[in-house]
This record gives sequence, structure tokens and C-alpha cells, in this order.
Amino acid sequence: PEMGSGTIDGYVAALRSDIQAKKRKIIEANMPLTEREAKLFWPVYDRYDYDMGKVNFERASIYDFYVDNYKTMSNKQAEDLLRRLNNVDRLKLSIDQKYGREMGKVLPAKTVLRFVQITRQVDRLVGLKIMSGIPLVPVE
Repeated sequence: PEMGSGTIDGYVAALRSDIQAKKRKIIEANMPLTEREAKLFWPVYDRYDYDMGKVNFERASIYDFYVDNYKTMSNKQAEDLLRRLNNVDRLKLSIDQKYGREMGKVLPAKTVLRFVQITRQVDRLVGLKIMSGIPLVPVE
């Protein structure tokens, strides 16, 4: 979307970019699971993905507000955005920890680590795609 258009749909679309939409296929291709492991893993993954989707929606709403306000942003608004961004980061870490423990009950630790590596790489690629189109806040 054009900078300043403020449409959350554009940022949700970026969060659900080709990479994000293909995340499950990326995971399938890079996580060799036995049939038994797959039966145990994918339901946990679906819950993980649902919870992360809620956090990503909050992240999109932060970007939406920023794009609408970055040219005239007050220090108070900047403080609020910092608080919200940090909260998103804490939520993402909390979800990673929660589901990492849950996956660790049904998968070897190295497989769980591989999953975390893959999902973090995908998240960073999506984040880079989004952030590359968002200007820095002007300094006074």
C-alpha cells in the first residue's frame, strides 16, 4: 500500500505474503517428521499459528497507526507505539516458549529447535518485507 494510506488490509496482506502463506509448506519441506510425529505435531502447530495470527494482527494495527501518523507523531504517541511493539515481541516470545514446551513433549528437542529456527526465519523475512516499505519517523 501507499505510505500514509493507513489501510490495515495492506499490512495484513503483507503479513500474509507469499512467504507467510507458504509457511506450512516451508515447514513441511524442512522438518522431516515420522508419521507418528506428524500426527502429534500438526495439531500443535495449528494452535501455534492461530495464536501467532492474533499477535500479527496487533502488529499490523501498530503499523497501520504508524503510517497514518508518522509525519506528525507526538512523543506520547511514540511512547505508546514503543510499548505496543515491545508487548508484541513479549507475546511472540511467550507463544514460542509455550508451544516449544508443548512440542517438546512429542518431538525431540533438535526437531523443536529446527521448527523455531524455521518460523523465526519466516517471521523475519515477512517483517523485513513490511519494514522496508515503512519510512523512519522524522526527527525534529
